[in-house]
Parts: sequence; structure tokens; C-alpha cells
Amino acid sequence: MGDLVGTLLNVSRLELGTFSIEPSTVDVSALSKSELNEMKPTITEKKITIKETYGENISEFQADKRLLTIVLQNLLSNAVKYTNNEGEVSISIETLTEGALLDGRKMTEESLAITIKDSGIGVPKSQQDKIFTKLFRADNAASSRTEGTGLGLYIVKAIVEQSGGQVWFISEENIGTTFYVSFPRTGMKKKEGTKSLS
Repeated sequence: MGDLVGTLLNVSRLELGTFSIEPSTVDVSALSKSELNEMKPTITEKKITIKETYGENISEFQADKRLLTIVLQNLLSNAVKYTNNEGEVSISIETLTEGALLDGRKMTEESLAITIKDSGIGVPKSQQDKIFTKLFRADNAASSRTEGTGLGLYIVKAIVEQSGGQVWFISEENIGTTFYVSFPRTGMKKKEGTKSLS
């Protein structure tokens, strides 16, 4: 219940535009490893294989640590949650040069790119346009007996876009889903606000 209240407060602050973004130097690979370590009991129980790839020069990225944690937490926990036993989840974090491609998208500037891929249940094609909307859960996610509020991806998209980044995904039902996040290499945009997200 406490988690749900915190999530709803975050949604309210996002919608009102009252949240702040306070970038500082963050080691993104260490943050990712920390989040995966938090999920280790579930990963072990489900016998999921984790593959990690971290590029050079990502240890001093300018980001609001709390906000980037929320983004990684949501995307990694979804990947683990919706991957069946003995499946695979991979995360890649790297720096891309201007003009480089990420899932066919050309980077308009040097960017930090995060790719999180799973071999899970996927999102039905007919529902993919709703994936970032508030309170949405795909039919197969709702029927898989996994818990969820339908707010996580809505929050991820709001954080990423209001920080100057982009987020998108590709998915195939019963094959898996890949989420892509890119931020300008210069870091998340600072934003004044009266509250931070919890």
C-alpha cells in the first residue's frame, strides 16, 4: 500500500510539473548492477540468465540519481517479472556517437543509450500503442498473475522525456520485449521544482 501511495504521488507530481531534476555525477553501470542485485532472489528463483554489457565512459554521467534509479528499476523489474522461468534478460549501456543507430533510429547528438531486452511474454500488437498510458496493463500481463499498477511505464516515459531523453520499445507476443532509452551525453536537463520523486 505504501508503494502504491508513493507511486500515485509521483504521478501527481509528474502531471503537475512540480518535480525537480537535480543532475549530479552518476556511475550508471554501478546503478544498474545495484538494481539487478536487488532482484537477485527472483532472478535466482526463476533461473533467469542475466547478460550485462557496459561501455566505457559511462561512470560519470550527469543524472538525477533518484530518477534514473526509477527508470532502471521499472524496466529491469518488468523484464524479470514477465520473463518465464529459465528465460534471459540482457542490459546494455553504452555511449553512441552522433549519427549512430539505436534500433534503426539515428542519434542526433552523442548519447547515452540503455537497451533492456527480455525473452518474456511480450505485448500484443493490438495493445502496443497503449503501453505508456496511465493504468494500462496488457491482457496477457494481467492474466499472467503478476502484480502491477499499470503506472510504471507511464512514469518512466514522463521522467525520460522531461529529462531531455527518448524511450521506445519493440515487442512480439511470446517472444519478448526490448526497451530503448537514450539521453543526450551531456546528461539529464536540470529542472527546478518544489518536490523530488520518491
